[in-house]
Amino acid sequence: MGLKIVVTLIIFGMIMASALVSGQHPLKTDTDGDGMSDGWEVEHGLNPQDANDANFDYNHDGLTNFQGYRIYRDDYEPWGKDTDGDGISNYAESTGLFGFFTDPVVEDTDGDGLSDLIETCAYIDTGNRTQMKEIYTNETDRESARNSTISLCRDYPYKIDPTNSDVDGDGLNDGDEIFRDNKTNPNCIDSDYDGLSDGDEVHKYKTEPADRDTDRDGLLDSEEVFGTHGVVTDPTKSDTDGDGISDGEEIFGFGFVPIEPSRHALTYEEFISGAYGGEYITLKARVDKIRHSGGLSNYSISLKPLEPGNGAEVESGVARVNSSWHYDFDLGEMMHVDDRFELALCEGDTIVIVGKAGKLGSTREIEVDSGGKMYLVLTPEEARERWLPSKDYVKIISKKHGVPTVMPSLLPSPSPGPSPTPTSTSVQNSSLALNTTPTSTPSPSPVNATINSTNELTSESGLKKEGEGISGLFIPVVIGFVITPLFLYAKFGRKKRKEKKREEEAESLWVVSDIQKKREHTYEVAVNKEGKGATIELNEGLYKRLIRKKRLTFGTHRIFIRPK
Repeated sequence: MGLKIVVTLIIFGMIMASALVSGQHPLKTDTDGDGMSDGWEVEHGLNPQDANDANFDYNHDGLTNFQGYRIYRDDYEPWGKDTDGDGISNYAESTGLFGFFTDPVVEDTDGDGLSDLIETCAYIDTGNRTQMKEIYTNETDRESARNSTISLCRDYPYKIDPTNSDVDGDGLNDGDEIFRDNKTNPNCIDSDYDGLSDGDEVHKYKTEPADRDTDRDGLLDSEEVFGTHGVVTDPTKSDTDGDGISDGEEIFGFGFVPIEPSRHALTYEEFISGAYGGEYITLKARVDKIRHSGGLSNYSISLKPLEPGNGAEVESGVARVNSSWHYDFDLGEMMHVDDRFELALCEGDTIVIVGKAGKLGSTREIEVDSGGKMYLVLTPEEARERWLPSKDYVKIISKKHGVPTVMPSLLPSPSPGPSPTPTSTSVQNSSLALNTTPTSTPSPSPVNATINSTNELTSESGLKKEGEGISGLFIPVVIGFVITPLFLYAKFGRKKRKEKKREEEAESLWVVSDIQKKREHTYEVAVNKEGKGATIELNEGLYKRLIRKKRLTFGTHRIFIRPK
């Protein structure tokens, strides 16, 4: 028992001796009473016997050692140069070295989702050693720190403010603009120049602030919202009224709004000027001349503007159509028919081309490649008189458009003013469906005419119409005597002309007697007519057409396979 007491006293004495040497009280956690535990002070390089160090700010973060201890405890470094770990030293943040006084203990002072360093990097002179000492202070390799700063500036080339969450005042935080799927510009209130602020597009109209035409209908979002063209439409729906025709086409007309995959619709003059080289465009023009290649694999169309006499005809435009073609025979005339679009174009036709615009040169070209399209535009009257191999790429429109007074915008537009009063809610020039058969419209009743009590048609003055009585009967009889012979002549004369045409065609018919494959993709066809024989070479495309249709036309000659 006595031995235990002796050992205990020895240990207590050693502890007391240690306390006297270190100056700390063995029975107190805070010897100097400065509010910071002795263990924490020793671990972080402070003096547990000096209460004054509680009031010092050794790391320039704006907090005293005591405040840092109370707020962050073990995570606080009284001697650390970058408390919040944002890459900028506490000293630079608290003194405004880069032009902004930011919070050295908060990585993102303005709370916009971007660190203070990201928002400050555009103002850092990476060649200034004094400034660079305050960046990435924990990085011992200073050249690496410099390269990292340069790379960050390249990734975020914006002049923004770490103390202002929305620099351009458009209603979107700077971080939201930069990190959204389709980035917008935090330095521009209207990133897509469509006349609507980025914030309004996101929060109010639900449109895409990085796309001028959210619904791809050929109208700017602002034009639809404010009814610029006389009617307010939905900027998120390409066909607001659901009639099958896009809003842009109803307002501007077919061919004057972009058709996929193009994003731009150009007039002939804009096309000739060289706009959007290398991009898909939509172009409406007229056919000047058509030149077919000997290989039947492609052809070219010389273009001219829709309206002559505007000075643009001196410039040349050419469409290169990468589509095979074949001969067809209709109404006594050999026609060139496009195999892909099944169009038989003629000089003077109005066409809409979707293709890739070439570079500007002496001749501006547009290439209709595998991603392009081509349409023939006709009025109902023209369509009734025209031979059409197919209507898939034929657009029948009640009234052909000239160039609109206002074309869809190509350049950034200013923000719109108050919404104009709509002039009309109806849109002219609507397109007819391709499978619609034109119907006759009842003739309107004569202006200023009414029906009297005896069912006689009279004018408002009460007088009978001219032509009543005996003289009224005489006129129809005379007309009948004149019209009837003309009608009979036209009817029977047409029948005779058809018979004569069949006789002429029969004289030009050659009957296929044998077909042999001469070499790969080439076939030799033996034909005869009235005892005369001949051979014709066909490529594989024409051979397949002959087998499929049992006939083929070459100029004034036709060959056919006689049914067995």
